[in-house]
Amino acid sequence: LLKFKARICVRGDLQPPSEKETYAATLAAKSFRILMALAARWDLELKQLDAVNAFPNSKLDEEVFVELPDGFKQPGVVGRLLRALYGLRRSPLLWQKLLSSILSELGLQCALEEPCLFINNWLIILFFVDDIIYIYRNSNQLQADEFRQQLSSKFRITDLGDLKWFLGIRIVRERAKRRIWLCQDSYIDNIATRFKLDQLEGSPSTPMAVEPLLPNQEQADQASIHLYQRKVGSIMYAAVITRPDIARTAALLSTFLTNPSQDHQAAANRCIQYLFGTRRRGILYDGELPATLAVYTDASFADSIPDRKSSQGYLMKLCGGPIAWKSGKQDTITTSSTEAELLALTAASKEAIATIRLFNQIQFDPADKLCIWCDNLQTIRLVNSELPRLRTALRHVDIHCN
Repeated sequence: LLKFKARICVRGDLQPPSEKETYAATLAAKSFRILMALAARWDLELKQLDAVNAFPNSKLDEEVFVELPDGFKQPGVVGRLLRALYGLRRSPLLWQKLLSSILSELGLQCALEEPCLFINNWLIILFFVDDIIYIYRNSNQLQADEFRQQLSSKFRITDLGDLKWFLGIRIVRERAKRRIWLCQDSYIDNIATRFKLDQLEGSPSTPMAVEPLLPNQEQADQASIHLYQRKVGSIMYAAVITRPDIARTAALLSTFLTNPSQDHQAAANRCIQYLFGTRRRGILYDGELPATLAVYTDASFADSIPDRKSSQGYLMKLCGGPIAWKSGKQDTITTSSTEAELLALTAASKEAIATIRLFNQIQFDPADKLCIWCDNLQTIRLVNSELPRLRTALRHVDIHCN
């Protein structure tokens, strides 16, 4: 415990609907991981800042009246807000606009693929609400100090020094070997303790059992549904940040959110136990390896028993560590393994193209041309053919009966 904190918040849930925009972008986990890989590759400086009481730095652009807080109430008197207090629906967006405008004034440009990432010819800034990371070469230390002073003249900030924690992610560096690890051991400790799954002896060796999970034939009560949703939500955050090994499990558990059975509860518990037993595992970016983007894709044909849909997934690696991944069920029913593999390859290609666009915007040129790995020869033949035609004698699924 470092300090106690308190602030006055507004009941934004009681605000009447309006036509004003409320969506505020947040930093994509993929963008954060890409920058960590590049920092390992070129031994970049990673520094962190925290904007103190960030939202009230923004001025409101609409009239908002509130009941005065306890201790300040007067009969017949209400308050009009002039600043974007925490809790208002538009406060996150107003803060993002303010911070973005300040960074633009300081000579940085926003990346089109990532609205929470700004760059110039020597500095990269990325932020998640009020947590700010700035990245630069050691040779630009004086410029970085000047930038920090200019930013602190705009609003109050706390200099947290070297980047060690970010959104519950532990960042460990071995600069002599140009290595960076990302680990969520503390977060996993917390969720295992919350669900009382941290005292069990031993842990599963895999996040999911071999037996398939089937829909619940009965109706779960609200308490069970809420508990299951909390477990899966906790699992999902680890799955999308640093643990691609549970991506498939998290996607499968998410299909039963509205009506979980006891088997589903047990499967969620197993995944949390697996995470707890492997909580010190993390992602390693090795700067000694070439900065080559490698993409792997695969599909499992008609493996969903209830609807006979196929599963697909992809993994993208940079400097030896994963920067993006996804595993889930395909939207349509495919009639052959080749068709399933082709859909998986298409999804991976789209994500790879978006990643290349982000590389261009941060002025990064990968060491080699993009290479996407697929293990289906028929699919490879199709994408390399001048006149692609899907010909297969396999018809394992009758789509007219599904």
